[in-house]
Amino acid sequence: MAIGGTRGTVPNMINEREIVSAQDSVALLREGIAVLSVEEHEGRIQVGVSGRDDERVRRRVVERLGDVDVWVVGDVSRQLRPRAASSYMPEDGNVLHLRYVVQGGQHVDEIVTAEDDAAVVVFGCICMSVVGDEGPPIDAPAFVMLERPLGGRTVIDGVSGTPLPFRNVYEGIGEPLG
Repeated sequence: MAIGGTRGTVPNMINEREIVSAQDSVALLREGIAVLSVEEHEGRIQVGVSGRDDERVRRRVVERLGDVDVWVVGDVSRQLRPRAASSYMPEDGNVLHLRYVVQGGQHVDEIVTAEDDAAVVVFGCICMSVVGDEGPPIDAPAFVMLERPLGGRTVIDGVSGTPLPFRNVYEGIGEPLG
């Protein structure tokens, strides 16, 4: 969710343009206001922040930073979003190893499961920044405990509604550690 113009991370903007100093970020965060993004758009500086009580947050940011446009994205800097799994692999016992593609500061937050005799359905949620995450995509592991071993049941992704492909993540790298 970019406001417009060239988007950069707060540390980059602090170092390159000194729009928001480290002291500004510390002072605002001590008041529960997290600076999430700083952008220049049509000659105006736009600052994306999170914090409780929009009016108070806007007032404190302007008092601290001066004449800037303040975008309050919500009370917190993170959000949960559904994300389809990319593959699965049964592990020892009742453990199901799933893979999710994430990037930047994203991580798998929760996986809801439902099981019957024919299928295991997984519904994954990713925790991500409300202003978007940058960085190369990575294949991240996540694990869920099933009620019983997977056996011959089909693993279905609840986000996409499709069966997941089996993928042996240990193939080609030797024996798993442990």
